[in-house]
Amino acid sequence: MKFNKRLLLSLIVVLLLSCFTQAKTLNVWYVGWTNEFKAAAQNIIDPQFTATTGIDVNIEVMSWSDYYNRYLLALASRDTPDIFVLGTETVDFGIRGGLVDLAKFKPDEFPKLEAQVFGALMGPFSFRGTRFGVPVSIGAMTAAFRKDILTELGMDIPQTWEDIKAWQPKAMAQGHVFGLYYGSVQYDSMWGAYTLITQNGGQFFNPDGFSSALDKPDSIKGFEEYISLFKDHNFPLAGTGIPQFTSGEWLMLTDGLWLYPNLLKHAPELRGKWVLDLMPGTKQADGSIHHGSFASSSVMGISTYSTQQEDAWEFIKWFTSTPVQTQISDAIVAQVPGSIWLPANKNALAQVNIDEDAKDAIFGQLTHSEPAPYAINVNVLYRYVTFAIDKSVLQDVSPKEAILEAAKDMNEEMARRQREYSRLLDQLQ
Repeated sequence: MKFNKRLLLSLIVVLLLSCFTQAKTLNVWYVGWTNEFKAAAQNIIDPQFTATTGIDVNIEVMSWSDYYNRYLLALASRDTPDIFVLGTETVDFGIRGGLVDLAKFKPDEFPKLEAQVFGALMGPFSFRGTRFGVPVSIGAMTAAFRKDILTELGMDIPQTWEDIKAWQPKAMAQGHVFGLYYGSVQYDSMWGAYTLITQNGGQFFNPDGFSSALDKPDSIKGFEEYISLFKDHNFPLAGTGIPQFTSGEWLMLTDGLWLYPNLLKHAPELRGKWVLDLMPGTKQADGSIHHGSFASSSVMGISTYSTQQEDAWEFIKWFTSTPVQTQISDAIVAQVPGSIWLPANKNALAQVNIDEDAKDAIFGQLTHSEPAPYAINVNVLYRYVTFAIDKSVLQDVSPKEAILEAAKDMNEEMARRQREYSRLLDQLQ
């Protein structure tokens, strides 16, 4: 009997010790990553972060098509991961109480993390002093040019839209064309419009987050310039992307940062014949050229309902550090052919293993570019820009009339949302 009691006591002690020594696990929901990206990162996380801290990290990848509803339902039920990776909805979720305000949570440490990233990237995630996430990766619009054909035609890499307007007739006479692919009427047209609007000093939204800036003179001018590319200067309404660039039909191809690895993988025969460079720009009053376009970021935020917020913060600090961001970026580029993941940490980006010319172009583009500022329920608002483009190009509505109508519709939508959010917004004062 004594033996059985001693055995039982020993088993209890072993079980208790195993409970105390069992590794903690952080759960991370990561939108935009694939299983291949996850595997590349996990091979860095496990032997470095987990081995040092004893904290396991479980990453669940999410697709862009369904992540928003999954995040929303998780927050509504308070059954969330410890860390979300998200995008433009960050502030909305934060205002609703779902994300930790990191600026208040770690007032001494957060500014150091924020100082590591490209400053412009914080725009959509900065609202009334709050910081509900830390940028971890970058996205931007960029351009590739067929340098070989441009040289044959006696042309250079276009610096401004005026260069393209002047060269387009000669290019078309020789069977070529300048055009937007990403940002065209067919493919995310609002970011093509955003490019010309911001280059002319305009914006989609005002800094208050609850009113449209599309009715400002600079925004109207930029929108009219964008529409003019299609109506007056023969920019194609649609394209097939890389095939038309490979054939030489298109002299310029615009896309996200994935354009660079895609061309390396899918058009190896063009090596040495194309260059990645800045978007064509708009000359400013002081003679400088504004090459800005759309830029974006994914951010890491901590769930309000996480019971491991301190551990989550330690992981975010580690993940956003220069050496780790560089390692993960290099691993994804090396292990997932045709893919790219570039860090928001500017020092890490300077060290990633890609061609120096491409790196310089990306750095330059990010220096000129800015993301759209925070606006409430932003994904709904973007559609009004798309409506205005379609009306102007496809239905011959005056661009000024179309964009002013978009501004009016935006303002009405945001006014409704401001009333809905009024109680939550009062808490931020």
